[in-house]
Amino acid sequence: MFFKKKKVVGIALSGGGSRGVAHLGVLKALEELGVDIQVISGTSAGSIAAALYASGLSTDEIYNVMKSKKFIDFAKIILPIDGLMNLDNLRKNLNEIIKKKNFDDMSKKLYIALTNLYTGEIEYMSKGNVIDAVIASSSIPVLFSPVEINGQKYVDGGVLDNLPITPLIKDCNIIIAVDVMTTGPVSKIENLHDVGVRTFQLSISSLSKEMKKKCDLLIEPHGLTEFNILDVSHFDHIYKIGYYSVMGHPKLPKLLAKIKK
Repeated sequence: MFFKKKKVVGIALSGGGSRGVAHLGVLKALEELGVDIQVISGTSAGSIAAALYASGLSTDEIYNVMKSKKFIDFAKIILPIDGLMNLDNLRKNLNEIIKKKNFDDMSKKLYIALTNLYTGEIEYMSKGNVIDAVIASSSIPVLFSPVEINGQKYVDGGVLDNLPITPLIKDCNIIIAVDVMTTGPVSKIENLHDVGVRTFQLSISSLSKEMKKKCDLLIEPHGLTEFNILDVSHFDHIYKIGYYSVMGHPKLPKLLAKIKK
């Protein structure tokens, strides 16, 4: 007797600052549709959602902790002596929320994309301390201080790969990718901070184009360009954009059929 091998479904979550809340809406929709995500990868904001989901928390639990003022506080600017921002609040909150800190203890296979400043290469971390990896992956260059791990200095994985599909290819039969870093026109750029954020967005937007061809379902939630990537005041709106980007996706029926096949 032959047994049908279960499809392994993986999802890649892009960076995008506060727009990463849309990832929660996407995961909630897939959960309701009965799509079992076994492997998950993330960059920057996507790494936060990926780590929380891989730790075993439900989408509703993640929604509640991220919407709470305590968690949103991570976005507050803290200026250390060197004049760069840091993510100490994010580290503190993640340490409280994620009980098991090692990649090997996660409920799902997890990859976090990091840019190694010394080697100039992208790394997809899947061993060691999850919190360290997430903080490093979320450290936008210049805005946030680099993070040292095992003697190497790391910054935002989005510098080299903002949509980490690559680590999923060897593990998964079906790949879903969610890109929340859309780069349409903006109406105003008011200060040096805005220039830095906008420049970073534009610099990474073209790097994901070829990799997008390797996924079975590409989700690019529409309507996110109006939200500054460091503005956390539109949580529910962004969440709903992510949710309905799945439910209304024209290729969703084909994906569901492929999973069940």
